[in-house]
Amino acid sequence: MMQRAGQSQTPHAGHRERLRKRFIQSGLQGFAPHEVLELLLTFAIPRRDVNPLAHRLIAHFGSLHAVLQAAPEDLQAVDGVGEQASVLLSLMVPLMRAYRQSADAPGKNLADTQDLMRYCEALLLGERYEQLYIIGLDTGHRLLACTHISQGDEGETAVYPRRIMAALLRCGAAHAVLCHNHPQGSAQPSRADRDLTEAIARTLKDVSISLTDHIIVGNGETFSFKQQRLL
Repeated sequence: MMQRAGQSQTPHAGHRERLRKRFIQSGLQGFAPHEVLELLLTFAIPRRDVNPLAHRLIAHFGSLHAVLQAAPEDLQAVDGVGEQASVLLSLMVPLMRAYRQSADAPGKNLADTQDLMRYCEALLLGERYEQLYIIGLDTGHRLLACTHISQGDEGETAVYPRRIMAALLRCGAAHAVLCHNHPQGSAQPSRADRDLTEAIARTLKDVSISLTDHIIVGNGETFSFKQQRLL
């Protein structure tokens, strides 16, 4: 049978429109991982069937999670992924992190360890490299400020005690919490993590600020020094 004039010959003709309508009606419920990618890719690649590319990305990285965690340069190593598509895909996890952080405005009470752990998990969601933050709290353990201190290669963070102290004095903190991540490993503290905690606690004690916890966010788990009675 001959194709009608103007009718697309691709088996996925109109598929992107159906994906968008499904999302509008019920969100991502019922979407397969490759369909989530396909929907995203339609906004970066407007005039091409992106279904095969979505499948290639899943096959290359192994999962939707791994695709969205990938760096732009790694995404562009997959045939068919250009700069615009790689930026859009790599934006998703930082966007989720910003969304979760926006709910934690100054004044949020972080006295409960579970609330503090959730706050740190949101802060470090999807980070590929080790990050160190200092969180300043008032006398009622309400959030005053959260300051990024350093970024290091996986497994190694350069620490700047004077910068930590300056950040806490600037916001008038009475208490402080260290927070960092182990992107590819267990949240269990290393010897270096323990030494760091002790050193920062001593430094802050000199200016009458108590280090009340050190939260480590690992691969699928979170560790609290306070909860484990290490502080």
